[in-house]
Amino acid sequence: MQTMSFNDFHPAPGRLVEWSVSPSTADRARTAPVDPIPPSYNQQMHLASTQAATLLGLPGNPWIGTTFELTGSADLDALEAAFTTWLHRHEGMRSGFRTGPDGIERFTLSVDEVTLERAPAQDVDCPDALHAYLDQRFVTGTDPLAWPPLVLGVISRPDRSTVFVAMDHVIGDGYSLALAVWELQAAYEAARDGSDHGLPEIGSYLEHCAEERRHGETITEDDAEVVQWRNFVRACGGTTPSFPLHLGVEPGETWPQKLRGQVVASAEVAEAFGQACKRAGGSFFPGLLTAMAIAVREIGGEEEFRTVTPLHTRHKERWRTAMGWFITVAPLEFSLAGADSFADVLPRAHASMRAAIRLSHFPAARVIELLGSDFTVTRRDVFSMVSYTDYRHMPGADRYAEWNPLTIGEVNVADDTHVWASRNHEGLHLGIRHPDTPVAGEVLDEYTATISAVLSRVAATGDYPLAPQWACGSSPAHPVGV
Repeated sequence: MQTMSFNDFHPAPGRLVEWSVSPSTADRARTAPVDPIPPSYNQQMHLASTQAATLLGLPGNPWIGTTFELTGSADLDALEAAFTTWLHRHEGMRSGFRTGPDGIERFTLSVDEVTLERAPAQDVDCPDALHAYLDQRFVTGTDPLAWPPLVLGVISRPDRSTVFVAMDHVIGDGYSLALAVWELQAAYEAARDGSDHGLPEIGSYLEHCAEERRHGETITEDDAEVVQWRNFVRACGGTTPSFPLHLGVEPGETWPQKLRGQVVASAEVAEAFGQACKRAGGSFFPGLLTAMAIAVREIGGEEEFRTVTPLHTRHKERWRTAMGWFITVAPLEFSLAGADSFADVLPRAHASMRAAIRLSHFPAARVIELLGSDFTVTRRDVFSMVSYTDYRHMPGADRYAEWNPLTIGEVNVADDTHVWASRNHEGLHLGIRHPDTPVAGEVLDEYTATISAVLSRVAATGDYPLAPQWACGSSPAHPVGV
């Protein structure tokens, strides 16, 4: 499963069919009683950001989406049943937010109150027209204050059909998208064949929201985990880290975003690299972070590596396959100072990763509240991040070649980078969302090429020697951003 920009998503034309909630369900959503379960910390921050963007006339938070394929023409009755089953199974998707007399309020519908309505099919024969239509639908249909912030449909063709799902982050995260592919495929095949889908029972995301809030209220500014965050923020100048190579973005600027994607290691290289990391006392993701830090050092000379990484909060078994925003973020930092090789740095990256994992029980939005004036938001993207997912172990991954699942991101504006590292059966793929400045392409070409070289050399030899750092006062071999 790979990350793709919507700009690069050009499905073949076909018969377009969409589903929305029925008029009776929409009416019930407007009149349903207030649900006392509070939003999660992520949801609260996200909804406040949405309202602020609306007031300022700025683009809202971007939607997230996924697509996957069905063999042959879509069985519309079976697909409708699959979408309905999906919504019924996940209370978090049947729960929404609206503006009430006292501000934003939550409501939740029961299973019996949620039904879908199928729109008349449209035959679309122009790829550009289809792309433009989906662009408009995904933006207008995913408003988090207009439940459900969800677009469901299929482009049916005689040979292969493409199912699409777009949603606002308030009801799901990137991990949820991968789960949705598996769950919808299982429910579709069961409805088509008249069999039991066999999907596991799941817990409610709303239970997670309530539990997170109860725990969050016990966290204080003196907790060691909050102190760890505070020290990290201070090391970044009172904010979160930005991408460590200059991409041509000046303070206060935003640029149209671009999402570049490329495979930086084949399956064979990735496997050998992971084994080399284990032998050196680490694991795959810390090894990748080490390769990124080496690339930054070789290009720009920086020896301190700092970033933020998302961590899942599905700590209990009942939430393992639930839809929801089960994500926090945690700081990562380590130094290359005094190291002679990849093997010297890897244990430092591994230790940083272990420290970050301990923070997965501490919602970052709550920690930011407690940081108070020690933390300042300095840019639209808030932080530069590196996310890692091993999709080989996701439910349904053994059928990805057949399903061809993709994660799709909205094209918006950016002033920093987000990196999604996806390991699948074909190798390691990097998706880098970045501001599309004149210098960014060249810098990121060198960055990803160096990462790939480190991965390959470690895979082949078990190590990668670091070039001697230049003398104080001299210039780096590869100056960037000038």
